[in-house]
Amino acid sequence: MASASTREAREKYELKQKAVKFYDENGVPKKMEEILNSMFYDNPDDVYGHLANYFAHFAKTPLISQVSSRHGFDSKGQTTVQTDMYCTVRNDKKLSASIVSSSTNSSLPENTKPEDREEEDKSHEAAVEAAIALLNGDINTRLQGVDPGLQSDVDNILMKLYNELKAEEDERLAKEAAELAASGGDGGSPVKEEEASISGKKGGKSSAKDGGQTVQNKKKGGKSVTVVVVPDDPKEKLLPGAGSVCVASRAACTAAATVKDIPLYQHIAALRFGETPKDMRLPIPMVTVIQSGRSAPGKLNCVKEFMVVPKPGMPLAESLKYCQKIYNYVTKNFVTKSGMAAQYGNDIGALCPSYDKPEQGLDILQDAITSLELTPGEDFFIALNLAGKEIFDYDPSSAPAKSDFPGQGMHKEKGKYEVMGGQQKVPEDLVEFWVELLGRYPSVIAIIDPMRKQEKEHWMRLCDKISDRCLVIGNHAYPRPGLLLEEELTEEFKTSGIVLKLDQLNTVSDILDCAIKMEEADNQIVLTTCYGETTDTFLADMAVGMNARFFKIGAPVRGERIAQFNRLIQIENQLKLEGRLAYHGENVFPHIAPPPLPEPEEGEEASQEEEKKEDKNKKK
Repeated sequence: MASASTREAREKYELKQKAVKFYDENGVPKKMEEILNSMFYDNPDDVYGHLANYFAHFAKTPLISQVSSRHGFDSKGQTTVQTDMYCTVRNDKKLSASIVSSSTNSSLPENTKPEDREEEDKSHEAAVEAAIALLNGDINTRLQGVDPGLQSDVDNILMKLYNELKAEEDERLAKEAAELAASGGDGGSPVKEEEASISGKKGGKSSAKDGGQTVQNKKKGGKSVTVVVVPDDPKEKLLPGAGSVCVASRAACTAAATVKDIPLYQHIAALRFGETPKDMRLPIPMVTVIQSGRSAPGKLNCVKEFMVVPKPGMPLAESLKYCQKIYNYVTKNFVTKSGMAAQYGNDIGALCPSYDKPEQGLDILQDAITSLELTPGEDFFIALNLAGKEIFDYDPSSAPAKSDFPGQGMHKEKGKYEVMGGQQKVPEDLVEFWVELLGRYPSVIAIIDPMRKQEKEHWMRLCDKISDRCLVIGNHAYPRPGLLLEEELTEEFKTSGIVLKLDQLNTVSDILDCAIKMEEADNQIVLTTCYGETTDTFLADMAVGMNARFFKIGAPVRGERIAQFNRLIQIENQLKLEGRLAYHGENVFPHIAPPPLPEPEEGEEASQEEEKKEDKNKKK
C-alpha cells in the first residue's frame, strides 16, 4: 500500500511539473496576471467577453482547412460556381467565406447564330463542372494549412497548379499529334495552321508580311487607299475550369477579412497600399442607360453603351439617385414614343431603342440631365463604350450587313469599321468621325475601345486630338491583367484609362498589381463586372479598397446590380461615421501624343514630296 501511494504521489508530482512547464512555455500565468490586474480597473460590462477578446490576440493565425464548391446560378439563369471556404479559427472549423461567382462574358459576338450559341453553352457547362471538380479536389488539397491573409502566396499556389495542369494538357496533345503522325495520319492541325496563317505576329508592325492583308478601299472622290488589315492577336486558350483560380482567390481574400474581423474593403486596401490608408475614396459610378451595337435594333453599331457619370465629389448616395432619375426619364420618353415594350431592358438592365445615329443617344441623355436642373458637362457627364473590336470587319463574310430592305444584304469591305448599317469607315476616317462627334458633345469625358489596338497609329492619332478633354480607355485593347503585367508598356500605344475585370484566370493579386502598373503610366482605373452577375458584392468592396476611380456596373436596376450600389452606399456611410470619407479630385486628362515619326529613308522623302504635289494639283 505504501509503495502504491508513493508511486501515485510521484506521478502526480511529475504531472504537476509538466503542467507548470506547459503553462510557463505558453506564458499563461503571466498573461492571466496581466489581464486580471488590468480588468479590475477597466471594469468591463462583459467580463468574460473582455477575457475572450484579450486572449484572442494570442491565438494562432487562422488557416484554411477546407474549400467546398457546388453549382449555383447567375442573373441570366446560367449555372455558375458557389464556393465556401472554411478556416480553423481558435481550434474551431468555421465558414469564413461564401462566394457566388459571376459567369464570364461569352467569347462570341452578340449576333451569333443559335447553333453556335448552343455550342458555347455546352462549353460553359463543361467549364463550370471542371471548376467545381478542381475546387473540391486539387485546390482544396493545396490550400489546406495556408494563411488566407497572405494573398500573394495563395495566388501563387493557384497559378502554379494551373500551369502544371496546362503543361500536362500540352504534353498530352503533343503526344497525340506524334502518335497520329507515326500512324501515317496528318500530324498537323488544320485549325491551328489556319489560325497561324491569319493571326500574324503578336505585337508586330502593320504589314502584310506580319500576317496582315493589304486591301484597296476607295474613298470619296474615287481615290484608292491602301489599308493593311492587321488581324487580332490570337486568343489565349484557357483550360476548362480556369475560372476556379479567380473563385479561390476571391474566397481567400474574403476569408482573410472575416477572420481578421475587419471590412473587406479595408483588407483589400491593406493589400493594395501595404497598410490601411487614413482616408478612403468611393469609386465614381459609370452607369449604363442605353445599349446599342450590332445586336440591337436600328442601324447604330459604333456605340455599345451610353453611360452617365456624376461629377467628382458628389456623394455616392446622391449621385445614384440622379442616375436612377435619368434612367427613369429615358424610360418614360421611350414609352411615350414607342409604347410599353420600349421600356424592357437587356441582361444588364440597359434600354435598347432603335437608334440610327449616336447623336440620338447623346441628345436624350443630355435632355435627361437638364430635366433634373443639372448641367451636362459640369454636374453630370457622359461616357461611351464604343467596343471598336466588335464592329470591325476583318472578313466581309463574318456577319451580315444591315440593310434598309428586308432580306437584302449590303456590300461590305475588309478592313473597315461598320459605324452604322451600310456606313463603313477605314481607321483614318474613323478618327475624324470621332473627333468631329466629340467636338460637338463636350459632355462626353470618356470613350472605351474606339477601335482595335492593331490600329496603333490611328489610335494614337485619335488620342492626340481628343485626350486633352476626353479619357481614351482600353478594355479589349489590353490582354488579361496577368499577361499585361509581363508586357512592357511602349510609346507606340497608350491610353488614359484601363478596364479591369476579375474573372477567369485573373487573381486578386493580378488586379491590384496591374492597377499599380497602369496608374504609374497615368491611367485611370475602371473596375467592371461580367454580364452573368450575381448578388455577390465583392467587387463593390474591391473598388473602394483598390481606390479605383470608376466602377462600371451596368444599369441602375435589378437585384444583382442594386446589391452592388447598396453595398457602396453602406460603405460610404461607414467611412463617413469614422471620419475617413474622401472623394476623388477633378477629372484630369493627360495629353497623349504619338511617338516621333521615324526619319524617312533615302528615296522616300522624294516620293512624299511628289505625292504632296499631286494632291495640290488635284485640289486645283
